[in-house]
Amino acid sequence: MAAKHLIGLLVFSLALGNSWAQEEQPKSDEKAPSGTAASAPTTPQAVHDYKISPEDAARKNPTKFGSVSVERGKKIFNTQCVMCHGENGDGKGDMVEEMKINPPDFTKPETLKNRTDGELFAIMNVGSGVMPDQRRMTETHKWNIVNFLRSLSGKTPEKATGKEAEENVILVPQ
Repeated sequence: MAAKHLIGLLVFSLALGNSWAQEEQPKSDEKAPSGTAASAPTTPQAVHDYKISPEDAARKNPTKFGSVSVERGKKIFNTQCVMCHGENGDGKGDMVEEMKINPPDFTKPETLKNRTDGELFAIMNVGSGVMPDQRRMTETHKWNIVNFLRSLSGKTPEKATGKEAEENVILVPQ
């Protein structure tokens, strides 16, 4: 009987100690003391601070800037990029506040006017401390996203001709 009481007292003490420990930690909306692991940046982080090689900057987009490519890029953007870059590409995604990031607003023409297609491709390829690299995507997927981003900033894609290659179709010789 004494063993049961001792075990019960031990469990109660552990639970009480755990409760006290949780109360002493700062809440997520309170500032932790400076220099501690819990401190987080209070200002949004810049997303892209890259050193892009001249070769990458000069790389040409092999995917025609047309409505089919833009539509394909939009589909990929909507599944892979929207959470940070926003549904409209305006940098107002759901994760912006939580991650304290400041993605670029692709709907403003000045955002991309000094970036080549090759630079955009390189940025997606290598990622950053904030944005994961997109190496898992095919090159065609990334070029389609580049075309979609260009369309967001006001550039008008060529109309579809109906002769565009199908995507993700494997032709088997007969």
